[in-house]
Amino acid sequence: MTPPGGPPLRQLGENQLVARFRDLAGPHLSGGVVVGPGDDAAVLRAPGGRLLLLTCDMMVEDIHFRRAWAAPEQIGWKAMAQNLSDIAAMGGEPAAAVASLSAPGDLPSDFLDRIAQGLISAASEYGASLVGGDLVGSPGPIAVDVAVIGWVEQDHLLLRRGARPGDAILVTGSLGASATGLALLEQGLADDPSPEAVQALHAHRQPVPRLAEARAIAASRLATAMMDLSDGLADDLPRLCAESGVGARVFARRLPIHPACLALASRLGKDSLALAITGGEDYQLLFTCPPDAVDAVAAVVSSAAGTSVTVIGDITGERGVSFLDPDGRVIEPGAGFDHFAPKTNR
Repeated sequence: MTPPGGPPLRQLGENQLVARFRDLAGPHLSGGVVVGPGDDAAVLRAPGGRLLLLTCDMMVEDIHFRRAWAAPEQIGWKAMAQNLSDIAAMGGEPAAAVASLSAPGDLPSDFLDRIAQGLISAASEYGASLVGGDLVGSPGPIAVDVAVIGWVEQDHLLLRRGARPGDAILVTGSLGASATGLALLEQGLADDPSPEAVQALHAHRQPVPRLAEARAIAASRLATAMMDLSDGLADDLPRLCAESGVGARVFARRLPIHPACLALASRLGKDSLALAITGGEDYQLLFTCPPDAVDAVAAVVSSAAGTSVTVIGDITGERGVSFLDPDGRVIEPGAGFDHFAPKTNR
């Protein structure tokens, strides 16, 4: 009798598992794919005059996700979405992805199928195709490693370097929703039926890469630097500043904190401002532009995606990043996520 969730991986073997992935991905291949899963390498048509983008990110069980906290489809979606967000951060558009999965042999095969469906769903939603990958048996934990290639017009490319003293610092959307969702999961409140909790949990489990917003910002040719917010503003803004050789001031009162974060933070024993500054995985865009270009950039982003843009501070000529309270005093928000910090903070 087949066990619940399908036969275990070790019963099917690698060839059958690869065939299952191929069958799942095949119907979703874009027109730019010449050869998809099944050969030694995928083959894509390269559009003329563009730059190639390539990124990869890994998700590991009990570090980035827990089986008890997320459905397999959500694990796959998030693994793909974080890579799509990296393509967005460069002003590009995704073309294709490959995914490597490591899993124990007793894992039900349906679990792997559902991860694949999540990967494919996220890729397809944003115009990319899952074109190949690798499967590895291991004693665990489950690991999902995704690489995405994309394209960007040469004059639309945005990097972390390029911010200049006097530039405004902006973010798309709002901050703190994903960190609030994580706090709910950590405190055993995954079944909270309130609209705010549902929003926060969805933001954490199924993040949205800001591709339309990024393309609009890049096409405007008004931004000077850009990156996505994956590890939290407290960690990511200093990275942008370091690459640009500048400093920054952020005014806490201006931060667009997500309504779910504002509604739930105190109940969770958290500070909403700290969640907004240090919480990772919002995947909003952090970018800079001259002050006189702010209105124009905000207009193109709103037109392209219906997303708000908020000025949160300015770039300075002196190194270092300061977060200021309404009275102009420096506050210490804490640090964002660090894989190699002394204690686990995810």
